[in-house]
Amino acid sequence: MWDVLLDVAGSALIVKRAGAGVHAEPGDRGTLRRGTEGPMATQAVRDLEAKADAAWKNLTAQLAGMEPYLERADAPGEWTAREVLSHLLEGDDWKPAAILASFAERDLPTIDIAPGETFLTPARRAMTLKQLVDGLDAQRREVFTYLRGLSESDLGRKARIPLFKSFMGTDEIPLPMFVGAMYDFHMNDHAGQIAKIRKAVGLPAV
Repeated sequence: MWDVLLDVAGSALIVKRAGAGVHAEPGDRGTLRRGTEGPMATQAVRDLEAKADAAWKNLTAQLAGMEPYLERADAPGEWTAREVLSHLLEGDDWKPAAILASFAERDLPTIDIAPGETFLTPARRAMTLKQLVDGLDAQRREVFTYLRGLSESDLGRKARIPLFKSFMGTDEIPLPMFVGAMYDFHMNDHAGQIAKIRKAVGLPAV
């Protein structure tokens, strides 16, 4: 999805991503917590999860029968299906719950996003469709396990994301908005890309 450099100063949780490494240290805020099950989640989290589940169903439906076509794109110069899935997985060091835990009420972390990376490694070139999908599903579950443990006030935490300012009018982005961008809008957008590849290789529309 995005190449992220995240730097939180002071005694807070520090999550830094610069190229290959993620470093996380627990501090006075944003401590990673195991979430509780669905009934304890806030309505806002349940709504986010419902939209994310719908996006996930869309993506996995588009991927049905795509195993032989992972190296195909819908047009020259476009990403292959494998590249799309690797992009959604982010880098090998991507720790989504740690990123979310860094959001704060003040002294906001800055997340600098550089779109357009596929993060395609030699290991990912050898992965099956199931392995790629399982990796995405594990990340998605990690995110919502974390979110279910948050209170309404926790959901008010923000990060500074300069890229969002051009279309949101502000770079101070609340945690739910970031999650929605990742697991609703972004996933649906790339499900649409897979749909184009399906059409190009002659698979039926879903």
